Amino acid sequence: MNKKLLLVHVCGRSALTGVLFFFLVATLLQFLRPDYSFMGTPLSFYLLGPYNGWLHAAFYALAAAIVLLAVGCYAGSAAQARSAITLVLFILGAVGVVVTALSPTDTNDQLTVHGSIHVLAAALAFMATSFGMLIQSWGFRQDPAWRPHFRPALKLAVFEFMVLWVYALAHIPARGFMEKLTIVLILLWLGQTAYWLSAPRRR
Repeated sequence: MNKKLLLVHVCGRSALTGVLFFFLVATLLQFLRPDYSFMGTPLSFYLLGPYNGWLHAAFYALAAAIVLLAVGCYAGSAAQARSAITLVLFILGAVGVVVTALSPTDTNDQLTVHGSIHVLAAALAFMATSFGMLIQSWGFRQDPAWRPHFRPALKLAVFEFMVLWVYALAHIPARGFMEKLTIVLILLWLGQTAYWLSAPRRR
């Protein structure tokens, strides 16, 4: 295995580990925090109170996973399929994830500075990562090695993008559920792409 393929493999395997860690921690907290409603409470609220250290670690692991995935996709794609825009979007999404964890959310109707930063950072994380997923999925069609993954990746990215806008614009009561569904769809896309990166592929 040459250095380039080794880099792609390591990035994919590490990114997959980060995505799985985030998913497991976020899922366990739904059971460890019965004081919060699964349907109504956003995941950001779990960054405060008991077990918040685990979720902070999971957010940082997810941010690292997004960056590693971006590097792996860029290095593991043919020249005509590479996109600097995708790389930048994923890095911005990772920065948004980190700032979201660092700036506590407002748990009541009183708007604070750190709460405003949290909301803006979360919006950046969602939007930048989602756009990065769309562009990266579309780019898969230009690389023979990635072309078999083009359709499933693009379908999932488009579906996630639609759910994101329903969550953002339709003020339905189950806000927590819609946010968590959006996050799960992002994790699915990141996880499957990381798996494809880590799997040996013939060139």
